[in-house]
Amino acid sequence: MTATIQTLVLLLAVLVVVAIIARRFNTAPSILLVIAGILLALTPGLPRIELAPELVLFGILPPLIYSAGVAMSWREFRFNLRPIALLAFGYVLFTTCAVAAMAHWLLGMPLAVAFVLGAIVAPTDAVAPLSILRQLGVPHRLIVILEGEGLANDATALILGLQGIEWVIWRIIAAEKPVDRGFLKL
Repeated sequence: MTATIQTLVLLLAVLVVVAIIARRFNTAPSILLVIAGILLALTPGLPRIELAPELVLFGILPPLIYSAGVAMSWREFRFNLRPIALLAFGYVLFTTCAVAAMAHWLLGMPLAVAFVLGAIVAPTDAVAPLSILRQLGVPHRLIVILEGEGLANDATALILGLQGIEWVIWRIIAAEKPVDRGFLKL
């Protein structure tokens, strides 16, 4: 238990130092945090940190998504709904299918498993690019579109991922006991 507390204190100290350095050099903290995380991961002797998936899905992600949703102007979101929807749904669906096709073709993965992989890697994270774009003085409309896409693309990828997992489960069941569904054999 003491080692866990010491590790958490070390991580918080690194977080504070990185935030101070980011402010001093006027850079995006998220970029420096990624670099610090890589350096910590490659440091020998540090204990391995494993987070339970439930903690991430139910404890970390909801407050992040909630804060992004509260900070966003829903009036501007509605005004830019068409480009947001095209990016959040069309882009994620296209990327999911493209990754699935490449993983199936190049790596020989079953198509259902490749689809799940595509759904996992398809959504982009717009936090670091948005902080950089704000500093560069990019038009406000573009920032609103990227914020809205960042909120909606995670939901799209989650739905596609769950659909892919269901597809994998059906393929496993079909391998055990084939089901005749007319022209489609599962």
